[in-house]
Amino acid sequence: MPHRVVSCLPVGTAFSRYVMTLGAARGDAMSAIVIAERFKDSPQISATLDLQTKAAVSAGTTTDATFAGPLATYGVAGEALALLRGTSILGALENKFRRVPFRTTVPRETGTGTGGAWVGEGLITPVAATAYGTLSQEVYKAQKIVVLSRELLKLGNPDAERTVRETVTAGVGAFIDSQMLTSTVILTAGVRPAALTNGATQITSTGTTAAPINSDLALMLGAISTSGAALTWVMRPLTAARIASAGGAAAADLPRTLFGLPVVISANSPQQITLIDAAHVLYSDEGGIDISTSEQAAIIMDSDPDAVVQANAAAAVHKSLFQNNLWGVRVTRWLAYLRAETGAVAFMTVTY
Repeated sequence: MPHRVVSCLPVGTAFSRYVMTLGAARGDAMSAIVIAERFKDSPQISATLDLQTKAAVSAGTTTDATFAGPLATYGVAGEALALLRGTSILGALENKFRRVPFRTTVPRETGTGTGGAWVGEGLITPVAATAYGTLSQEVYKAQKIVVLSRELLKLGNPDAERTVRETVTAGVGAFIDSQMLTSTVILTAGVRPAALTNGATQITSTGTTAAPINSDLALMLGAISTSGAALTWVMRPLTAARIASAGGAAAADLPRTLFGLPVVISANSPQQITLIDAAHVLYSDEGGIDISTSEQAAIIMDSDPDAVVQANAAAAVHKSLFQNNLWGVRVTRWLAYLRAETGAVAFMTVTY
């Protein structure tokens, strides 16, 4: 009977070790290969680095479709994506979204749809007309730089490995989730997609006790004009707890369901309740992730460096990673999402 080797290491160990190996090697590919040799129980690290350092061809990356990409998807990058999906709102919803390729025209029915009729013998069959529009999903690049101290480059230290993988993936997941649900995030051509809540129906919260909460949630349900085939609530943990406390029997199944619909609980959610019919959201993701590290860089330590530079370029403060004993990890993902219909999403800002 064939045997299958199963790792007993925590999910994401290879990813954190890969990132730490790149940091410890200080950008030197051959040094990274030597360092990776110590991780006998994570062979995908050495394999990925070997592919990226072939002398006769250009360097491979974890996002190259025919070079290092296929290996990385099931190894280092695959672990990173698994971590992101396990900790993010996007990860919880992406299997419910309608998957479409990048830059492919997708038809959307804008009419009332076709119907049928009962037809008597010898009578004419009626013809029903409808209308269609098209949508296209562009390619957008989401990046996040996470700055860590070099003391975390203690190879073989399980606590350091855990800190690296949780800090890096949490930073990336929080950024994407916030962008996807914050209603003020508008479409910027060639830069970013609009939030799913941008332009969607907003319900005004009328109170924090059982009656107004139930009334407000009912209004959110009423704002959905799509089929509702994949309706899902999204909210913060404390919001769910307070709804459960105030709602009594109506919210008895939280955090699993609310009004019979599944709930995604995440601290990454804005201070709001969001209701999404995921079947009417277009989603594109090639499954690629690119990871790079450096300690020889000067960066603007701000969540919105563009705004800092535009406000006063001369006053923008750059921090030297080398001088401050720091190293940076840059994670890149290519993805896009698009609300296919206005009535597929409703949201409500809350104080609870």
